[in-house]
Amino acid sequence: MPKKTLDQEIHEFIEKWDFSRMASFIEDTYPIFQLFDIEQDHDWIKNIVGEEDERNVRIIRMVYLISKFADAHAGRLSSLTVNFKNLWKRLENWENE
Repeated sequence: MPKKTLDQEIHEFIEKWDFSRMASFIEDTYPIFQLFDIEQDHDWIKNIVGEEDERNVRIIRMVYLISKFADAHAGRLSSLTVNFKNLWKRLENWENE
């Protein structure tokens, strides 16, 4: 079987990870970033649960969000890793091919 060109791999990758998948990925990761994107004087978690429980609530919520994210995306990401092994390295070296 002949080796696929980089263009072929890119097109196949996009078929498996299209715009709707990317939108879902961003939508599901956004709450994780929100959890830690806080201003010192305006910490929404601390304002809701108080300073004593803030750290525990943040950690538990992080575990919850990452677990939910993994359930939603790990299979597809694993499939991309297997089917497009080291594609990112080939893209970094694209000029040299």
